[in-house]
Amino acid sequence: MKSPRLDVNFFDPAVVQDPFPVFEEIRAAGRVVWNDLLQGWMIPGHADIVEVYSDTQGSRFAVMSAEVFFWFDAPTMITIDGAEHRRLRQPLAKYFTPAAMTRDWEPRIRRVVDELLAPLARGGMFDLADFTKIPVVIVAEMFGVPAERHEDFRRWSNAIVSNIAFGNEESAARREMEQAVVELKQYLAEEIERHRRDPRDDLLNVMLNIPNWTDAEIWSTAILLLIAGYDTTAKLMSNCLVALEQHPDQRRLLIDNPSLVPNAVEEVLRWAGAAQSIVRQVRQDTLLAGTQLATGDILYPLFVAGNRDPSRWEDPQRFDIRRPFKANLGFGTGPHICLGAPLARLETKVAVEGLLRIAPEYHLRDLDYGDAFFARGAERGVIEAAVPAAA
Repeated sequence: MKSPRLDVNFFDPAVVQDPFPVFEEIRAAGRVVWNDLLQGWMIPGHADIVEVYSDTQGSRFAVMSAEVFFWFDAPTMITIDGAEHRRLRQPLAKYFTPAAMTRDWEPRIRRVVDELLAPLARGGMFDLADFTKIPVVIVAEMFGVPAERHEDFRRWSNAIVSNIAFGNEESAARREMEQAVVELKQYLAEEIERHRRDPRDDLLNVMLNIPNWTDAEIWSTAILLLIAGYDTTAKLMSNCLVALEQHPDQRRLLIDNPSLVPNAVEEVLRWAGAAQSIVRQVRQDTLLAGTQLATGDILYPLFVAGNRDPSRWEDPQRFDIRRPFKANLGFGTGPHICLGAPLARLETKVAVEGLLRIAPEYHLRDLDYGDAFFARGAERGVIEAAVPAAA
């Protein structure tokens, strides 16, 4: 039987801005659909995505080759499977639990949100990029980075994440990524030496004291945590604002009952999460959903398509912050589920609470989604605050 095929250009600005109709076209085409433009298979179904990502050893479905992740000098927890993956992930896992995030970082996150949103309290216009700066401040502080370098961290992260295409990068995009990596690695090398001379109570110092980690593993992991800790969280925040503006009834629920904010963040992760896919590769000839896959084939599991799978969620196209909880794919699944998910959830919750407290009837305009599909969300725009008059 001939395999279904649908050529989708995920880098088309119209698709980046609104990929959801395309996801349904893919779902209608089949469970495993060939895309000649990407030279890979698209997977839109929740159960099939879980099957791919639940391969704990990478025996059927493995991470892509190291050349695709050229911005790392050594394996990281997202570029390797099995025992090596556990060696790189487990020493840091306890620092990113929900309890650790709440205990160690929630007070600081609340102060950062209050500081960044202070101009909004006076009304008028507010840059979306200032709102989504929250996670770069936190991840930089986790590494002991001084405030004057925070914007560098944001620039480096943007340059890398916004251009990721898993081997499909155009030459100009690749050069931009390579330049950011050179600058970031140089800075991290300096920070590593500074921390060795003068140990600090921060995450970089923790990494320096992990037995048998090389410097290349330390700075590769630091790059991973930076780009994962800023860009995707920033876009999750902007996606929250967009979703709530598009659904004023749901926003009103949150204004009246702020305790629903965690539910709302979870629904945004399901309905319009920032992370669209992390590509996998077929390790050996195998069947998936009745489709024969060959060794070396590239797979594009589509997280948000899986999160709108009608076989898992009732009325999945409806945005409902009171929807009964089911685990979604907003931070992936399986052994490679995002280590920093508890931090991203906490930062987004506090940011949304702060914005709705200060400007509950905010309005968005001039949104720009840029060119990034794999980490999708509004990158630029304006928040207009309709601040209630003082009593």
